[in-house]
Amino acid sequence: MFRKVISLAMVLLLTVSFGTSTFASMERDREEALEQIEKTNIDIDKEISEAVVKADEMTGKFVRDLRIIEEGKEVVKLKEKKAKLEAELLGAGAEHAIKIRAELNKIDFALVEETGEINAKIADINADIAELNASLEFGKDPQKITEKITALENKLDQRSVLYSERTRKYTEELDKLILELYNETLKMSQETIKKAAEKGVQAECSWTLVKLGNQWVWIDPIRVQY
Repeated sequence: MFRKVISLAMVLLLTVSFGTSTFASMERDREEALEQIEKTNIDIDKEISEAVVKADEMTGKFVRDLRIIEEGKEVVKLKEKKAKLEAELLGAGAEHAIKIRAELNKIDFALVEETGEINAKIADINADIAELNASLEFGKDPQKITEKITALENKLDQRSVLYSERTRKYTEELDKLILELYNETLKMSQETIKKAAEKGVQAECSWTLVKLGNQWVWIDPIRVQY
């Protein structure tokens, strides 16, 4: 009877020990899975942050290029220099402020001069077009005159062509960046979700709206299912 009691006690002890060991193993697996999910989410956040910086740089360059197309490279450079000096003026001492204001006056003069040259060129082209249109009324080689008018009008329309081309390039570059981010983060999420499931933790993609350049995109960090 005593031996039976000892045997029964040992069975109970082994059962309890095995159960405790199994529970500890399951808890350890769960902790490892949660740690991996947290790490993946941190990595995804890093990927998103880097993509946002790239998109902002891309958009800034795109906007500047459009300004150059619209106003001319020299005008844009002068305006950027002016903005920098105006910001510097806010914290400048009296003596330094005098120098800055003198420099700003020079820039204003240069802007007027540069803008005047651009407007003069446009006015000259329009005047040439008007003169050629008047010549058509006298029947002087209409085909040749029409070709000249078309060439001059194309000069005026060149900005529209450059606008369209630069916008197309920007859109392509941004779409590529977005697709790469989407595919990479989705792959990271799916791999971690699969590994977590093997350790008994159910997780899913938790879509987050992210602004990249001029577009909003859904990106997928991981959320644990409780």
